[in-house]
Amino acid sequence: MNHREITKKYCDLIDRAEQANGRKEIVGLLKKAAKLKSKIEINL
Repeated sequence: MNHREITKKYCDLIDRAEQANGRKEIVGLLKKAAKLKSKIEINL
């Protein structure tokens, strides 16, 4: 995955987390987003 794809996926996950209803769903999405954010920071 290149930087642009990772960034797009990260933004999508954050948007989905804002729309989510349950606590478990939100936490799961935020954990996935955090993993992607760490990949973004490593690639820079």
